[in-house]
Amino acid sequence: MAPRRQDPIKKVTLADGATRYRFVIDVGKKPDGSRDQRTFTFDTLKEAKAERAKIIAAKSAGTYVAPSKITVAEFCEQWLASKRNIRRGTRTTYRNNLAHAVERIGHLRMQQVTQADIDKMVDHMLSGGRRGTGNVQRQSLEPATVNRTLTVLQQAFDNALAQGIIGRNVVRLVERPSPNAYEMSTWTEHTAAAFLQSVSTHRLSAAWQLSLYGLRRSEVLGLRWSDLDLVAGTLTVNNARKMSDGVIYEEDPKTERSKRTLPLKSIPGLVDALVTLQLRQREEGDLAGEAYQPLCPLCGGHHVVTDELGQPYRPEWYGDQFERLARTAGLPVIRLHDARHTCGTLMHLRGVKVAVISAWLGHAKVSFTMDTYVHSQDEALTAAGGVIGAAYAGSGDDIVINRNSINPPR
Repeated sequence: MAPRRQDPIKKVTLADGATRYRFVIDVGKKPDGSRDQRTFTFDTLKEAKAERAKIIAAKSAGTYVAPSKITVAEFCEQWLASKRNIRRGTRTTYRNNLAHAVERIGHLRMQQVTQADIDKMVDHMLSGGRRGTGNVQRQSLEPATVNRTLTVLQQAFDNALAQGIIGRNVVRLVERPSPNAYEMSTWTEHTAAAFLQSVSTHRLSAAWQLSLYGLRRSEVLGLRWSDLDLVAGTLTVNNARKMSDGVIYEEDPKTERSKRTLPLKSIPGLVDALVTLQLRQREEGDLAGEAYQPLCPLCGGHHVVTDELGQPYRPEWYGDQFERLARTAGLPVIRLHDARHTCGTLMHLRGVKVAVISAWLGHAKVSFTMDTYVHSQDEALTAAGGVIGAAYAGSGDDIVINRNSINPPR
């Protein structure tokens, strides 16, 4: 006779005489490859049998998730640490976005989080997610900010799902708030020309031209004289100067396509403005003597855009100065980044092919250029109305109408 199979569920008597029902089951593999055996204890035999059967069925279906005590805050920190290939600024952005989630649901275990928890977090952010100081009340966050938090949190939960820490990603179930409409502001060619005229004698005239000709702020501030060939009239984007959490750093441009060489000779006055700036910096260096910064400690080169002592500017100062100069000139004030949009829009309105615009601006995809950086303008819309109006009112020599196609014979 075959020996009786041992009952997998054991009855256990505790020191106080109470009884419990316990079983040990293999739930898979640990990260090091060894067997992951878990012990489960229940008050009744019925509960123990039901849970064991549930685990066996889930293992068979490949849907079993072993119990884990890791919290949202702990997992988000681990997930961020595992992101090896993101840039410094991107890491800071992810951390700032996740901070809202950590504040509201960071104490919960990953396996406890429900859609309702995420919905409450979203409602809190929309109604008063930004902390005030003193007697200042909490201010609501923009839907775009909330959506960025949900996007990053969803990525983290996707990773937890792939690791088998959670059974499903509840962040994907949450309805995103509709973003507030924001219309990008761009200058017309006349306004842009007026701005360039107003700063033509400014010490940083060359820098303002570079911004209006489509370079990113980080690219203008990261530009070094070694990146310029003033004889050939070319500029190569090789370096970016950025700020994250108040710390300034320099790194490679945003994408591979951001590393580009642009011809400058076709742009009236730009090469001359750069030569003027270079000569002026040499004079300032002679006057400052040892006080003049010889090389940038971050990139080991001489920056194009510096103050009178050779110190590169802080990124936020450069953007604020651009807006101040526009206001002083009596022009519509736009953000510095909108100057880049202005460049793309005016190129498009002047008939430059979108692939060329994308290459000039250093975008990774042509579709992104068309969707994000090319906008219409009131003058262009007026011209478009004129075109269709002229077409409808055109003479018979210009437009041939087949009247039979309108009123076919019966």
